Amino acid sequence: MKADEICYVDNTVFHNELASESYLFESGRYWLFSSKLCPFAHRTEIVRTLSGLTEQIGLTIADSVQTAEGWNLNKRYQSANSAPSPVAGVARLPELYEFAAPGYDGRASVPVLFDTKTNTIVNNESAEIIRQFDEIAVRHSNHKTLYPLEKQKLIDELINELVNDFISPIYRAGFATDQQTYLTYFESVFVSLSKLEQRLGRSGSYLAGEQLTLADVYAYPHLSRFDAIYHSLYRLNLKFIRDYPHIASYLRRLGNIPAFADSLDIQASKQGYFLSWNQPTNGYFVPAGPVVNIRSGVAVWT
Repeated sequence: MKADEICYVDNTVFHNELASESYLFESGRYWLFSSKLCPFAHRTEIVRTLSGLTEQIGLTIADSVQTAEGWNLNKRYQSANSAPSPVAGVARLPELYEFAAPGYDGRASVPVLFDTKTNTIVNNESAEIIRQFDEIAVRHSNHKTLYPLEKQKLIDELINELVNDFISPIYRAGFATDQQTYLTYFESVFVSLSKLEQRLGRSGSYLAGEQLTLADVYAYPHLSRFDAIYHSLYRLNLKFIRDYPHIASYLRRLGNIPAFADSLDIQASKQGYFLSWNQPTNGYFVPAGPVVNIRSGVAVWT
């Protein structure tokens, strides 16, 4: 069993469909496991709230600092939104994977969508979980979809650009072991930010126009962590997000939406990144700066 070794590695193995014949949607049956460190898990927290599923799907937020033994569920993140795990006798996330799938020997990563009725993992791929949350909420309530049919092609293009040109290169630069690899992904990150700045200068309030979509759910977790974490930890230090006026304004708009801002804890995320065993740092301390807005993550001038 492996703890979640490197966040950007995509080898999730549980891809079941919530509300399918095997996993009928029932209030109180399903549980989401997350962590304030992980921006991928952050997506699922955002959509769980935006889609109005907070009363139907439970949430346990693991301790932000991960050790080689995996995410700690007993020493969970303390907030009104983080409830004790409903799975008795499971202290750490790798144990949950083993409990759900005996003999499992893959990565034990967040997020996890767990079925408390069958004691199985429904899904551990954030991209699929957020789409499923959105679809279920549309069917069961008056939730306005984050993936409207007329904008799906654009949303898919935006998400692909974010993943390939910005999100993945953040981690590949951060974990690079030679100068050229680092420089290649360093350049990709800042070219992507420049393009994003230009897009937001003409697109409207959000990435796909005036309507909030899944593209914004992808963008916010990584953009909001950039100034406080990636700028220093991953040596992505050419510019701060505050140096991009349209992106900074965009993050402030998202930061005024409770589903985004209330699920962001910059200090807990910093502690996770700088103190966890699997990050490129000595793990001895969390840097004091920079000072950032706690709802948007944008660095502020002091």
